[in-house]
Amino acid sequence: MRTPNLLSSGYSRDTRCTPEASVRFTGAGIDYTCPHPLVGRSEVCVQTRCLGSRVVFASSEDLSCIKALADAHRRELGFVNRATLAAAINANEILYAHLCGFLHFHHRCDNISTLYHLCVTPTHRQQGTGRQLIEAWEEHSRKSGVATVRLKCPVDLSANGFYSRLGFSRVDIEAGKHRPLVVWEKKLLPPLQPNRLLRPQFVASFSAGGSELNRLFQLWESGGDSRQPFANVLYSPIACPASTTEYLRLQKEAGNIKTVWLDCGAYQVQQGKRTYDELLSFLDKFYRDNQWADGYVLPDIVPLTTDNEKIVEYKVRETLYHCERFFNQMPSDVQERAIAPVQGRTLGQVKRCIETYAGLGIRRIGFGSWGTSGPNGSVNMLSQESLALFKTVCDIAREHGMLVHCFGIGGPNSYNRLRRQNLIPDTLDSTTWWKAGGFGSIFFPNKAQIQITVRRSFETTKAGLEKLKRDTQHSCYFCQSIEQLRTSRNHRIMHNLVAWLDTLERDI
Repeated sequence: MRTPNLLSSGYSRDTRCTPEASVRFTGAGIDYTCPHPLVGRSEVCVQTRCLGSRVVFASSEDLSCIKALADAHRRELGFVNRATLAAAINANEILYAHLCGFLHFHHRCDNISTLYHLCVTPTHRQQGTGRQLIEAWEEHSRKSGVATVRLKCPVDLSANGFYSRLGFSRVDIEAGKHRPLVVWEKKLLPPLQPNRLLRPQFVASFSAGGSELNRLFQLWESGGDSRQPFANVLYSPIACPASTTEYLRLQKEAGNIKTVWLDCGAYQVQQGKRTYDELLSFLDKFYRDNQWADGYVLPDIVPLTTDNEKIVEYKVRETLYHCERFFNQMPSDVQERAIAPVQGRTLGQVKRCIETYAGLGIRRIGFGSWGTSGPNGSVNMLSQESLALFKTVCDIAREHGMLVHCFGIGGPNSYNRLRRQNLIPDTLDSTTWWKAGGFGSIFFPNKAQIQITVRRSFETTKAGLEKLKRDTQHSCYFCQSIEQLRTSRNHRIMHNLVAWLDTLERDI
């Protein structure tokens, strides 16, 4: 099995407006000129062969260019036989990003697809080409009924970080011919069926120190629920102690957490706890020093419901200015995992945000302009206007191939409002399970919050609680005793987390 490489060679291109154009690859002392038909080709790709916005199955017309690209990087790939490439093309086992790179794979009989070669030219790295090739391979494999994709990579190559960020899991280290190889695998979910309920990925958001998180993680394990609510987490390093970062980093290294996102903590400025310059200075250093994370929220300036139109426009302009400036100063590992905040009240403002971020090559945006209430705008509210705006954000983002995240969605009832309007983001985060439990409240699937620490209504009695469980078909380790719910903050928090997961899995 060949080892995948992100290749290192330059190329020059001559694309005259003629039925045939030439592509020249130069590198490793090799100079190849490849005839390549261009006229009418893009329409054919889009209509018959396109897997993604730029990736297609290679055809016999691409063989010379793919062979030239492989030969120009023989030191990394070894010798790649032309007949082998031709056979792979005929079997639809080479994906091609026009003039940018290719991916050679093979579907085995045991429902595993193996990657043989991954090649991206230097001038197209850090632009999403490698990611597009991998995602096209995964999509094709999934549709072909493949359950697992697998590859091997030398242990000393930085490409291992690339595969980790794409969700691959390290399953083994093998002895290669010249150096150890890391074996990477990813389990593929089956393709969505037309009538299957779409569900977003839940991201648990919180503000707590490492010792408190450890107690909560252990309490969750004691409950016997096999689900993993802490697989994906979001926290603000500027608002949390250093122990939070250390604890989450160690949990991620141990495989107990899949993804960790770093929130920019702009609400610290919103609430007057920090200046914006202090925030930017902190994030610049922290993001550079912590490139192990999986998501980095870019700094923004949050509009409030009480802001007039001029102030909102000013905040949108400043958000775009600082986001772009901050993004361009960040290392490539941070840029690849950036999450860009979309702010605004009007169609023009949110469209401007998305198009700016698309131009930077950012793949995930986050929407949090729900309207605010409470002290210093600390509570998000889902107004009809913000829901309509969010639909527009989703539509425009899909056109650009972006993933959409919902910041601060609130509780399960807020999520149900999205579902009723068929607004399903790719991911969403909530702190309500945490905050409500801390303030003495609990909720059940598809129900409003209940203040459980004092007896105020039938629902806050033992009989009322049992009726709620029956009505919502809910049962969990953490709500077995009403006394524990009344006296234990952590039991309330864990119960609310179970209720959140139940809501995500059920129909309205």
